[in-house]
Amino acid sequence: MELSGGAYEIGYKYGKEFSSLIARMIEEAFFKEFEGKLSKDQLIRHAKKYAPFIEDYSPEIAEELRGIADGSGRLYEEIVMANAHEERSAFAARQCTAFAASGKATKDGRTYHGQNWDGLESEWWEGQLGLLFKVRRKHGVDILDYTNPGILASAGVNSAGIGISWNTVPRLQLKPGVPSYIIVAEILRQKTIGNALNSVLRAERAGCFNFIITDETEIYDIEATPTDVDIAYADEYVAHANHYISQKFYSKQDMAQSDLVTANTFVRQNRMNTCLKRNFGQIDLESCKEFLRDHVNYPSSICRHPESDPTTEPKGLTLDSWVIVPAEREFWIAHGPPCQNEFQKYQF
Repeated sequence: MELSGGAYEIGYKYGKEFSSLIARMIEEAFFKEFEGKLSKDQLIRHAKKYAPFIEDYSPEIAEELRGIADGSGRLYEEIVMANAHEERSAFAARQCTAFAASGKATKDGRTYHGQNWDGLESEWWEGQLGLLFKVRRKHGVDILDYTNPGILASAGVNSAGIGISWNTVPRLQLKPGVPSYIIVAEILRQKTIGNALNSVLRAERAGCFNFIITDETEIYDIEATPTDVDIAYADEYVAHANHYISQKFYSKQDMAQSDLVTANTFVRQNRMNTCLKRNFGQIDLESCKEFLRDHVNYPSSICRHPESDPTTEPKGLTLDSWVIVPAEREFWIAHGPPCQNEFQKYQF
């Protein structure tokens, strides 16, 4: 779907068009998820704590969130809450694998950047969870924006060639601040890789994440918590799953307590690194698609499928898979596991 205009207008169109899905996101991912633990009023009051941080960080983004709220008929605080989805505490089985390659590693020297966006089979929503917008902004860059209902941006590429994918990591800290998804949205509004990185540094961050940020030639991997950040530059390739790599954070992740730090995160990262290494110098669009179809350690593989055992819960699933080519401003997406679905090209 294409959205255009000023911030509020874009948000309003988004909210109006997808009001039923936004309502489902709020009801299922928050009110139902926390039923018996926190009341709706308690959740709204907690979400309200994030609003001033968002408004200070980006008045434009805050205005767009207000547009989504008005268009969908939901409270502004409920839309803020949806955008703090990553800062919740229940995230078992939501495991993603991301990578980027450039320079000598690729066949043509260009950057290729990909990810499998994994979640739960129950989140498939008959294929309706994943949304893709072509956003034509009144001022600034245009954006190809992958996201979920009510959330401003989850990943994508813009008309300046800035791309972002990312991974969930253990929550070493959580506090009211700028939610991770809001930082993603701000990165996609930038014209240069430096300004994209600064979008992370200047945020009073609420949670923890790993971002892979690219342009036509550059790759940066950023691991961050509310109080610290580690920025790594890769001139050839990088792979990331759901554990910290930086020594700043590696020893702090509690492998006994975290649902994310299980053996399969190491297997998926090592496997992706192996794919990148074996294809070094020959990596192109088609090989990137193949990396994302990999089934080593199935069903907890890079390409994820619901387990065959009907008694096993929860069941993981690759909801969407993509490859970004920043130089061409292309976003190739397979809806569902990429071994079963074709990649479709989207571009400006």
